[in-house]
Amino acid sequence: MKIVCSWCRQEGKPELVGEKAPLDYVQETYGICVLHRRAVEARWQVSIQTVSRSGAATELFSAIFRWTGLLNTTKKIRP
Repeated sequence: MKIVCSWCRQEGKPELVGEKAPLDYVQETYGICVLHRRAVEARWQVSIQTVSRSGAATELFSAIFRWTGLLNTTKKIRP
């Protein structure tokens, strides 16, 4: 099975990222190449910095911690 980067395909660049089992399977699956992954990570970093400057980060992180606390509690309750 071939792994292709849909961003590369859209830009008209060579899109093959790699292959995975089963190797004789002719269909494609989608992944992300290293260049586009780095671009996405850079955009995430910018958005995180923007949120942290606005003060909304504290609210977001506290909501995440509450949610993970609830998940941990439900894991302990379930057999």
